[in-house]
Amino acid sequence: MNDVYIGIDLGGTRIKAGLVKDGVILDKQMISSQSATGLASSLPAVRSLIDGMLHTHADAGQLKGIAIGFAGLVDPVRRKILSTNDKYNDALDLDLDGWIRSNWNVGWYIDNDARLAAVGEWRYGAGRGVDDLVVMTIGTGIGTAVISGGQVLRGKHFQAGCLGGHISIQYKGRLCNCGNRGCVETYAATWSLQQRIAADPSYPGSSLSHAAVIDFATLFAAAAAGDSLARTYLDDCMEAWGTAVVNLIHAYDPEIVVIGGGVMSSADLILPGIREYVHKHAWTPWGKVDIRASSLLNDAGIYGAVYALQHSL
Repeated sequence: MNDVYIGIDLGGTRIKAGLVKDGVILDKQMISSQSATGLASSLPAVRSLIDGMLHTHADAGQLKGIAIGFAGLVDPVRRKILSTNDKYNDALDLDLDGWIRSNWNVGWYIDNDARLAAVGEWRYGAGRGVDDLVVMTIGTGIGTAVISGGQVLRGKHFQAGCLGGHISIQYKGRLCNCGNRGCVETYAATWSLQQRIAADPSYPGSSLSHAAVIDFATLFAAAAAGDSLARTYLDDCMEAWGTAVVNLIHAYDPEIVVIGGGVMSSADLILPGIREYVHKHAWTPWGKVDIRASSLLNDAGIYGAVYALQHSL
C-alpha cells in the first residue's frame, strides 16, 4: 500500500511533524513553536515541513490524511478546539479545516496531544498489549490520558483523563495558570520550574543562577554536578510526579503507567524515584502498578495521531 499520512504534534516548545507509511515514520521534522504568541504564525513553517516531506517521500495522490495533536481540550468528533491554556490561544478562531483543504485537500483529525500520545504507546509502544493504562507526559506542561478497557477515555465534555497536570497536590498551593491552586504543573513542569527556583533564597549561590534557561536538562546536569539547590528541586519534582501518578492510579485503576516527554532522556534518574513513591503510597491491594518509560518518546504523538485518523477513534 502506497498511502502516506502526516502526523503533527503541537507541543508547548516544539512542533513535530512526521510522515507515516505502513505504521512507520519515514521522516520527521521539527521546529520551535511560538505557542505563547499563537498558532497562526507557525502555520506557514508547518506547511513547508509537510510539503518538504511529501516532495521527498511521496507522489501526488499518496497523501491520505493529516492528524494533529493539540495542547488543549479538543472535540475530535466536530474537529473543534474547545479550550486552551496559555498555549496557542488563537487556535480557537483558526479555520484549520480550510487551511488543510486549501493546501492538500485531504481528510484530517485532531485530538488532545497527550491523548494521542497515549494511543501511540497503546498501539505501538510501552503499552502494547495492555488495555488499561495511563500515560503522563512531562515537558512544558504535564499531559495525561487514559485507555480504559481498550477504549480511549474522553468523557462527556472531552476532558476525561487529560487534565492530570491540573490535579491539585497542595490545595493551598501556588496559583496555576488554569485558575486552580497547587496543580502538579505549578511544581513540576518546565514553565513553572524557573519561577520557583529563581525565587528560592539559595538561588544566588547556586550554579543555576548562571544558566540562561532553567529547564529539566539544566536541572539534571546541575544536580549531577553536586549543586544542592538543583538536587532539592529535582527530588521535589519527583515527589510531585509520584503524587500525581498515585492520584491517577486511584482515579483510573490502570495496569501500567507510562511516563513520557522530554524528561525521559533521564529515565534512569527519574523512574526509580517515581516507582518507589508510587509503590509506597498507591492503594492497590491486587498488586503493584507497573511504571514504565515511554518506548516511543517524542514520536508517540505522531504515531497515535495517525492511528486515530486511520481507525476513526
